[in-house]
Amino acid sequence: MIKLLRNTGVALLLSGVMIANTVPSYSVDNGFISNIKELKELSDIMNIIKENHVGTEKDPTNTTLMQGALKGMMESLDDPHSNYFTKEELESFKEDIEGKYAGVGMVIQKKSDEPLIVVSPIEDTPAYLAGIRAKDKIIAIDGESTYKLTSEQSVKKLKGEPGTSVKLTVYREEAKETKDVELKRSIIQLKYVKSKMIGKDIGYLRLTQFGEDVYKDVRKDLESLLKKGAKGIILDLRSNPGGSLGQAVKISSMFIPEGKIVSTKGKTGEEEIAYREGKYFGDFPLIVLINEGSASASEIVSGAIKDYKRGVLIGEKSFGKGSVQTLLPLPDGDGIKLTIAKYYTPSGVSIHGKGIEPDILVEEKDDFLFFNGFVTNVNEDETKENRNEIIKEVKGEEEAKKIISKGDIQLDKAVEEMNKLLQKK
Repeated sequence: MIKLLRNTGVALLLSGVMIANTVPSYSVDNGFISNIKELKELSDIMNIIKENHVGTEKDPTNTTLMQGALKGMMESLDDPHSNYFTKEELESFKEDIEGKYAGVGMVIQKKSDEPLIVVSPIEDTPAYLAGIRAKDKIIAIDGESTYKLTSEQSVKKLKGEPGTSVKLTVYREEAKETKDVELKRSIIQLKYVKSKMIGKDIGYLRLTQFGEDVYKDVRKDLESLLKKGAKGIILDLRSNPGGSLGQAVKISSMFIPEGKIVSTKGKTGEEEIAYREGKYFGDFPLIVLINEGSASASEIVSGAIKDYKRGVLIGEKSFGKGSVQTLLPLPDGDGIKLTIAKYYTPSGVSIHGKGIEPDILVEEKDDFLFFNGFVTNVNEDETKENRNEIIKEVKGEEEAKKIISKGDIQLDKAVEEMNKLLQKK
């Protein structure tokens, strides 16, 4: 569930797919008979490998060989969005989409041969309630040094069954002290929505991922902004990699009064149409921020808004990921994520491999937003301070000063354009 953002070494949530709720049917029996020749060849090769291969300390098992074959089968599709998952990988992926997992609740940073660094504890989690703070160094987990662990290995040790305990050895630089902290794991609920007022009239609503049931949080924050007097809304979908197709339809419907939101076409070419649903929140001025990291479900929302001329798109051309995946669990607990359809905007446009062009182009060459993170229920001030330090590490001292002082030029442009729209009303 927690993947490494390779340029920074920060463990954050990131999911670049759009998951449909429907599962295609398939026939195991008929498939076995029609594929029996190829399956026999696979079995023969497995036997040859087990009987003759030399070079590794551990002999391969039927399970490891089959998993390798299945991964290769999915890779042969040349589709980066179709993958084979082991049971453990499948559970991790589901956690990413659902936005919750069992652990202690920290965003972490890990570099080679260095201890685990806490970027920020997630609010109201065991780590947060125990007083773990940003910049704390986790030098051991259950007595095992973190210096030689990878980010993924560290995350695996921190996660576990709810109610089980894990002991962290924590060093705090400013106090020059080391202490052991025992935490009881619990279900961590990740938040992907944050909002604020910009001045008296503009509501800012950021959605970082289309997790399951995120519509409830978006609706709650939008209602709050309108009650506070927001006359126009800036919807920030930058660097939002996607998530649930159903949530994309519901969130689009908040801003579009009628009509279809998206259509999909699968293997047979038959079209399925998703029409708007739920409450419409009014025809207030709307600006949507997108960039090259806005993908999948983000492009459904921004594409529908653009097609209906409901709002103004500002930023950069979106990623161009116009396909839909489904999760297929297998009998042994493993599973596959398979592309089953391509989607089309209300006007019938497929953006797969093309992306959505903004109405107003504002390029951000320094990836300023990339350092903001994808989890929103963290301490804002601590996150900002850590972000600035990470920018320095990645870009260098001089370049970092320019980026930090420049600020968020795309949001600034959105505010400028929103003020123009509000003056016309």
